[in-house]
Amino acid sequence: MKLYRFDYSCYARKVQMVLDLLGLKYSIEEVPFLDRSKLITLTGGYIQVPVLMMDDGSVLKDSRVICKSLLSGENAERLTPSPWQGPIWAYADWCDSTLEDVLFRLASPGIRQRFKSVQEKAFFTYIKERKFGEGCVDQWERQSGELVGKARSLVRPTLETLSRQAFLFGDQPTYADATLYGHIKMLQIADPDLVTDIAPELMLWLNRLAGFVRS
Repeated sequence: MKLYRFDYSCYARKVQMVLDLLGLKYSIEEVPFLDRSKLITLTGGYIQVPVLMMDDGSVLKDSRVICKSLLSGENAERLTPSPWQGPIWAYADWCDSTLEDVLFRLASPGIRQRFKSVQEKAFFTYIKERKFGEGCVDQWERQSGELVGKARSLVRPTLETLSRQAFLFGDQPTYADATLYGHIKMLQIADPDLVTDIAPELMLWLNRLAGFVRS
């Protein structure tokens, strides 16, 4: 399998963690931000990440579709164990909607700064401004403190759970952990201080999850 990604993409990182937790073999193709020709050729015109090319040559798009396919058969019980399938998927969907809406705003200024070329920074800004309005990335940078406060409020129940057990649904990571990981990893890539500003406990959980994958 081959995972096409941007390294900072929370959705690509989620898929990557699912692959790691399942112990599946795969390679990573970093997609140049301004050159998505390989994606276009592979998908027939789709230019977003993540994209997963399966061993049989089939191509999966959209992180939720990819994860749903990976978490089928025996793999479903490993990361969405019974009887917690509903709560696990619901938590993951909450991460990819409500939580993501705050965290991507926090991360965007730092992600933009990571781009090396003026063209990449300009295109990244343009994409965000088309949806959220002119100057949105600069505004989010100015509102960083407010956004951190919102993020703290959102993750407070999660932290209460993680203070009592290793992972969100017990002593083994699930798809819920993989999804939360994607968003926290995005923040860490944008600016490591953002994670500790929200909650230092998240770094302990992040390290615990990474250790579980390596073990």
